[in-house]
Amino acid sequence: MRCLGRAVVLALACATACQTPVHAQSSISQSNRDAEGSGICPPVRSSQDSQPSDHEVSIAGILGVSGPLQMPASEQDQIFASITQRSYVGSFDEVKEEVEERLRDEWQKRGFFKVQVSSDGNVLTMSPVRERIVLTVHIEEGLQYRLGQIAFKNNKAITDADALRNLFPIKDGDIFDRDTISKGIKNLKEAYGQLGYINFTSIPNTTINEKARTISLDIDVDEGKQFTVRSIDIEGAPAQVLKDLALAPGQIYNEHLVELFLQKHLPGVDVDNPKIQHRSLDERSGTVALTFDFRQCPTE
Repeated sequence: MRCLGRAVVLALACATACQTPVHAQSSISQSNRDAEGSGICPPVRSSQDSQPSDHEVSIAGILGVSGPLQMPASEQDQIFASITQRSYVGSFDEVKEEVEERLRDEWQKRGFFKVQVSSDGNVLTMSPVRERIVLTVHIEEGLQYRLGQIAFKNNKAITDADALRNLFPIKDGDIFDRDTISKGIKNLKEAYGQLGYINFTSIPNTTINEKARTISLDIDVDEGKQFTVRSIDIEGAPAQVLKDLALAPGQIYNEHLVELFLQKHLPGVDVDNPKIQHRSLDERSGTVALTFDFRQCPTE
């Protein structure tokens, strides 16, 4: 099936506007449970709000930062403040590793792709449930890089390279931001998911030009097979709930439509949660049987 890439970008841009329900016939198994309000289950609270910590660690301060740093001092202060203002859970070594990873991520957001971070510290106070520590951090920034270009290969369903490139919210020549690149990779997967490519994967291969201080990406696309919907079943909810799913047997599977359906009735649930949405794939026929299990609300 030939697909227009620009249509994919448009679909992503107006995702919230494209929510008109389609009343579709489906293979349905019913239960006696009634829907309450606009959703089957209440919104799921975040793990930070609902899970008590077994061993909480706070950072009393960062005593010193060694290594020549190009990043402006004001930005450094903001980063270190964000590190010390939060609490952590785990052993001293686990917290130290988490802080190092957070610092590494902050520097890589600002183009320091090869940054090296290490730390040491001491425990100030300790109790069975709480610990206060101080850290000394060493950062080797390395060079600051900008994005060279982004290219794609093995993309057959979407051949418009500009449409794929526009899924990445970063321009050639911008500071190389690892998080922004990750968002682009996520957008790429979502775009293919709207077209039925359930098993889509991509590998971003980097090429670094040390002289120009640029990083270019060559994204190797593995589209896999395009799937159509074979059947749709639901358990633990009345049949009319499926009226909110704008998808029917015989249509190309669309991950975004499934996500809208689940977010309406199970707010906060991951669309890929196998306990809620079970997908039975038939690779040979290129079809998928969907089963939605609403018999138990997610644990808060």
